Amino acid sequence: MDEAHHIAADFADGAAGARLRYHIVTYGCQMNVFDSRRIGQSLRLAGYEETADPVMADVILLNTCSVRDKPEKKVLATLARLRPLKEARPGTVLGVCGCVGQQHGQALLDRVPYLDLVFGPDRVVEAAALVEAARGGARLADVARQSRGDHAFAPVDPEAEPGPTAFLTVMKGCDKVCSYCIVPYVRGREVSKPVALVLDEVRRLVEGGVREVTLLGQNVNAYGKDLACGADFADLLAAIDAVPGLLRLRFVTSHPADADERMLSCFGRLRTVAPYLHLPVQAGSDRVLDRMRRGYTAAEYLDKIAIARRHCPDVALSTDVIVGYPGETREDFEATLRVVEAARYDTMFSFKYSPRPHTAAARLEDDVPEAEKADRLREVQSLQDRIGAERLARFLGRVEEVLVEGPSRAARTRGAGAQWSGRTATNHVVNFAARPGEPPAPGDLVRVRITDVLAHCLAGEPCDGAGGE
Repeated sequence: MDEAHHIAADFADGAAGARLRYHIVTYGCQMNVFDSRRIGQSLRLAGYEETADPVMADVILLNTCSVRDKPEKKVLATLARLRPLKEARPGTVLGVCGCVGQQHGQALLDRVPYLDLVFGPDRVVEAAALVEAARGGARLADVARQSRGDHAFAPVDPEAEPGPTAFLTVMKGCDKVCSYCIVPYVRGREVSKPVALVLDEVRRLVEGGVREVTLLGQNVNAYGKDLACGADFADLLAAIDAVPGLLRLRFVTSHPADADERMLSCFGRLRTVAPYLHLPVQAGSDRVLDRMRRGYTAAEYLDKIAIARRHCPDVALSTDVIVGYPGETREDFEATLRVVEAARYDTMFSFKYSPRPHTAAARLEDDVPEAEKADRLREVQSLQDRIGAERLARFLGRVEEVLVEGPSRAARTRGAGAQWSGRTATNHVVNFAARPGEPPAPGDLVRVRITDVLAHCLAGEPCDGAGGE
């Protein structure tokens, strides 16, 4: 029996009397995770139920990322793997949404003949209606954008959040137009969600059991620039900080050019704002930063970090770094190494440059050889591995408040005893064994003494002692 017949037989064995089911595969950033939850919410309201098995799904959606070339290629590879399923069950709706959908639109339908549906991020609110149209036989691409004044954010349902932590979009789009970045083309202009709506959604999430909220935006600290009320991002943080029952507040992603002292002083000043800042540097060479249109120098960037640490000395930092940008010399790359050494990040996300369509950088010669890009990537990652280990070592012996998220990965996959997992305020993962007869619940704050520092996480044991050093 060939693969298509196996798929059809598997479906027939489990499909009798079942409701319509959907399966969503999510690529990319936290914003895509949030969008996938809103798409699922829309489908559930239309009578669908979720399945973890694509073979059992009536609707399969790939929510995609096009920030780099690699995840875009992954989408096409996944579509190829799904082709036998579609051939076995032609009635299954196969769709691509998110940034790749927005970028390619109708061209993606033309390229993949077994694809039924393509839609962009601005159509998330219409997800169920688009799926129903595809189920009715239409083959469509909807990448229409809502105007800046008419943008409708997908409503938040606390029941759609899977645990004590939740993402919450507070703005969409980006006006920066960095030379390498496709986000403005696939996500559009900046649009801020009204303050009152954000506060209402945070309250509803907390009432539903959420204890930690992460605010999302492609350029989240530009929040409020388009609002008539004059509120900025620091004002929003202060307003959310007053919501009773909220334990922690995080946000991503911040642009250094918009990271002013009012925002940076929220670390250590506001009750809920967790001491964790993701501040992408991208490069350490002023010449490259200028070609990237980033709007700051390396010295100005490091000054921002100094301000954050002045207000909150233990703040954990993460960043993004691109190596091999067009025209980047060895001297330019060494300037990036110096910034990484000076900043002393807890975590770094690093990538080889890949040209993206519609961007200014795509018109430049991609002149750094792939082998050199790979060498530079390994070098900066090796440096960060050392710094990250040194930063992580500071927790040994400390007592940290850990927000419990659930059983540890080892407990989930191997049944390895009563191991639990959560995160510190600085966003570091901690695994710990519960006291006999006293299992914690997701959302609990547990004081844990750190007894072991591993490669990328911490381990410890519950205690009653005071926190700190």
